Amino acid sequence: MNILRSVLNSHIVFWVLLAIPSRELISDIWLNDSYYAEIMYESGTWSVIFMVMALAITPIMKITKNWRPVFWLQRRRRAIGVASFGYAALHTFFYIRYVGNFELIVLEALDTAFLLGWIAFLALIVLATTSNQTSVRKLGKLWKPLQRMAYAALALSLLHWLWIDQFIPDLIVWTSIIVCLQAIRLIMAKSSPRKRRLTSSLPQ
Repeated sequence: MNILRSVLNSHIVFWVLLAIPSRELISDIWLNDSYYAEIMYESGTWSVIFMVMALAITPIMKITKNWRPVFWLQRRRRAIGVASFGYAALHTFFYIRYVGNFELIVLEALDTAFLLGWIAFLALIVLATTSNQTSVRKLGKLWKPLQRMAYAALALSLLHWLWIDQFIPDLIVWTSIIVCLQAIRLIMAKSSPRKRRLTSSLPQ
C-alpha cells in the first residue's frame, strides 16, 4: 500500500502520465505531410483537454466539498497547465514545420483564425513560465490574477477552433463543461450566504 501511495504521489510518474499522448505525436513528426491534419488535430485537442482539466479542478472541488481525488489533482494543477502549453507548443511546431516559410507564417498570422491561435499560445507561454514557486514569490498578489489568464487562453483557443471551422462538436463539448461547472459554482456561492442568514435568523 505504501508503495502504491508513493507511486501515485510521485511527480515524475504524474509527468510521465501527462506525456503519454505526446509519444505518438512525436513519433509522427517526420511522417508524410498527409498526416498533418491528424497531427494538428491531436496536438490541439490534447492542449485544450489539459487546459479544461486545469480550469475544471477548482469548480469541482467547490461542488464536491474538497473530494480527496479532486484535491489530489488540485495539488498538480500547475503541471496539468504546463502540459497544456507543451501540447500547444507541439501544435505550433507542427504548423511552422509544415508551412516552412517565415513570410507566409507572418501573413497568415493576420488572419483571424491564426491570430487567435497565436495570442492563445503567447498567453500559455506566460502561464507556463510563471507556474513555479519562484514566480509565486516574486509576483506576490499579482500571481493569482495573472494565472486567471488561463480562462482567456481557453476562450481564445476555442475561438481559434471556431474560425477554423473544423472542430465544432469538440468546441461545444469543452465550452459546455466549463460553462456548466462555473454556473454550478456561482449558484452554490450565491445560495450559501442566504442559507447562513436564514439559519442565523431562526429563534434559538
